[in-house]
Amino acid sequence: MDFNIPGDDSELRTALRDVNLPTLLMVMAQFSGDDRWLTDRFRPDPIQTPEGSIFPDDTGNYNSDIATEIREEAFQLIRTLRDEGGTMPPTPDVKQMRHLMEFSTAEPLEDEFCAMLLEETNFVNRDNTWKPELEKLTGGAAGENFSVIVVGAGMSGICTGIKLSEAGVDYTILEKNAAVGGTWYENSYPDCGVDTPNHFYSYSFERNANWSGYFSKRDELHGYFERCTDQFGIRDHIQLNSEVQKMQFDTGSQTWHVTVKRQDGSVDALTANAVISAVGQLNRPVIPDFDGLETFEGESFHSARWQHDVSLEGKRVAVIGTGCSAVQLVPKTADTASHLTVFQRSPHWISPNKDYYRPVEAGLKWALNHIPLYAEFHRARMIFGFMDRNWPAVPSDPAWDHKDRAMSEVNDMLREALAGYISEQLGDQQELMKKCLPEFPVFGKRLIIDNNWYQHMTREDVNLVDEPIVRFHPRGIETADGTIHEFDVVVFATGFNSNRFLWPMDVVGKSNVSLGERWGEYPQAYKGILVPDYPNLFCIYGPNTNIVHGGSIIYNTECQVHYIMQCLVLMLKQRGKLLEIPQEATDEYNEEVQNLSKNLAWGHPGVESWYKNSDGKVVNNSPFSNLEYWSRTHDAEPNTYRKD
Repeated sequence: MDFNIPGDDSELRTALRDVNLPTLLMVMAQFSGDDRWLTDRFRPDPIQTPEGSIFPDDTGNYNSDIATEIREEAFQLIRTLRDEGGTMPPTPDVKQMRHLMEFSTAEPLEDEFCAMLLEETNFVNRDNTWKPELEKLTGGAAGENFSVIVVGAGMSGICTGIKLSEAGVDYTILEKNAAVGGTWYENSYPDCGVDTPNHFYSYSFERNANWSGYFSKRDELHGYFERCTDQFGIRDHIQLNSEVQKMQFDTGSQTWHVTVKRQDGSVDALTANAVISAVGQLNRPVIPDFDGLETFEGESFHSARWQHDVSLEGKRVAVIGTGCSAVQLVPKTADTASHLTVFQRSPHWISPNKDYYRPVEAGLKWALNHIPLYAEFHRARMIFGFMDRNWPAVPSDPAWDHKDRAMSEVNDMLREALAGYISEQLGDQQELMKKCLPEFPVFGKRLIIDNNWYQHMTREDVNLVDEPIVRFHPRGIETADGTIHEFDVVVFATGFNSNRFLWPMDVVGKSNVSLGERWGEYPQAYKGILVPDYPNLFCIYGPNTNIVHGGSIIYNTECQVHYIMQCLVLMLKQRGKLLEIPQEATDEYNEEVQNLSKNLAWGHPGVESWYKNSDGKVVNNSPFSNLEYWSRTHDAEPNTYRKD
């Protein structure tokens, strides 16, 4: 076959200077069929984190002679493919993928991990588990009068719509906003961006080879989801400015009746056999009920509803909160305001990342676009490096004696490295350490990527205040020490109604009970997806599916969508009737979730976060490694559900 490899020899040689050599060796081994590239002569060093640093080095640490030899041989191979064509090598199976990846990473891997990589790189199409059968069903009598409503057109809703379209299922996506994109549409605060490497934060079936940065910003991310919406032809299925108010299950027809409020205030009623909630967890902002807030005479708004018509130039600005959004928006806000004050309830662990503002090299973009198989192996190594490598630091070690500050020796070592980094960043203002050093274990909350946060805390025009806020005044904020801080603008980076899943929709099930009432402060779902008494309702990013230790939420979404599509097959096999998870299965699953969660970093008693309810139960986070969750959602269980 001919390969579409552009450019002359000079451009090819230039591009090869920017590629990752352990990744390149996998490409060479596959195309040449020659295992000499996987011998000791070319074996990379393991991915290492030098002592005193937390920056991993995945270059392989080759000497210059070996590096030159690899690039020269790769040049010859790729030039031949460009000029003479060639044959695409067979898709690696689990055994071959393991052989390649164990060489490239210099670490042992499990077959299950490599099976997951084959799907995440799209070497293996996971949809073949359900798509042929679902296409057959939708093309026949079983597909007649069968429809699905998807609530939300963010990342999860778009993914769901793409899969439903490809399978020929009739569906409608209802989106409350004026555009698709979910969080990447709603959040537009300064420096808003992703904290997962972009080459992992993308659909497995639609990788983007042209990210401008390793951690791209909001406009580029929103553009990616807009592009996917058009590329996969789902826009005509999306109804914008359409907010779902109520969903009621009809036991007679075994369908859902969905009440939708339109932009003009009118209300419509829709009916579907199944409903898939793709509303996310972090889209309903919370502003605490501060005493006297209504008296404040300046401008105020939540970070997720940034008011771009409010100028911060030369203003005294307050930012309340020190979570991910606050950390991202503070540096540029400080650069604009005359003075910035950050109000902190508790500090977070913040991790350095040398790639955070780094643009993707031109040669790497070229390789991702034009070197066959490079993008697949690049994603595989990205997943290996970012997904579950930190998991050993998450569980509690029963033999560890210092559980007040760390989960284990491994966790404590990471704590010491991060504490050293904080101290280094604060420079001669070490008095700030007592404000900046968290007391809870690392991974008690999601690590935030540093964007020079600590250096900004040392600026003369920035104050970090950890005194509790007592009340608002017309011109500012009073703290517990009696100080009144005057401001022109207040920005609330105070989070979301994250524990009120599916709220404010009123979801009423078989027993005529509202889901919000049923759940209260302890939402539970089987695998985060299915809820007893609410048949044919599927949740994406539901209870106990959030990730903390690393990974991509798109990865988790694809796991859940894959599971849901198999459930739709089971429904259509019985002419679109009822599929429901029994209470016993849900209770057993959630008992396991809670038993595991209390011994993980985010279940630590010293952690106060939105991950927990008022009783200290972890209701947001998954207690599983990402690989374990993939395994648990990979295959539906026909004998587990009620099917009437």
